[in-house]
Amino acid sequence: MKPMQKRNVLWLGVLGSACLLAMACGSGGDAATPTPALSVALLTSSGSVTPRAVKTPVPSPTATATPLQVCAPNPDPAPVNVLQVQGPLAGQQVTIPVFVRGWGSTIGLGNKGVVLSVVDQKQSVVQTINLPPQPRDYRVPPPGLDITDNTRPFAADIVIADVTEPTPYCLWVYLNTDDTGHARQVVQVPVIIVPRS
Repeated sequence: MKPMQKRNVLWLGVLGSACLLAMACGSGGDAATPTPALSVALLTSSGSVTPRAVKTPVPSPTATATPLQVCAPNPDPAPVNVLQVQGPLAGQQVTIPVFVRGWGSTIGLGNKGVVLSVVDQKQSVVQTINLPPQPRDYRVPPPGLDITDNTRPFAADIVIADVTEPTPYCLWVYLNTDDTGHARQVVQVPVIIVPRS
């Protein structure tokens, strides 16, 4: 091998080593972007060039969030201007006691309040609570809610017995029921309830 060829092979080896070092240390870019395959030439003791392929790392698939599917289809969705649940948020993991809060545009009329039902994965009602309206003084209603003389907030802590592991539930907050007992003007919130630690 001529001296010029040896020098070129040596530079290829140095360049290949630098590339491998840069890949090992990471470039600071997106971890999911695959690194292109490289071929590194190595000089053997006999002076011949042996190409060695460098394996391209395969990015691991990124988990995609799936919505929590515990609520049945809403039979009568409440308009945002009539009833809003501010907490917990849909899909949120919450610890017992679960603090539920929100606002209703007319729930102060006759001290009506709202009804809160906790529904399990089998669509069985675990518990139902009547929540009276709370005083509105020094509180700010959420955007989009119709403000009337009877606009009030509601809130409650719910405790569910026998929760020993993270369990999905659907919270139904509604204004009233029809003559057949079906909930009307409903806001549904799917949550995962975990036991108190």
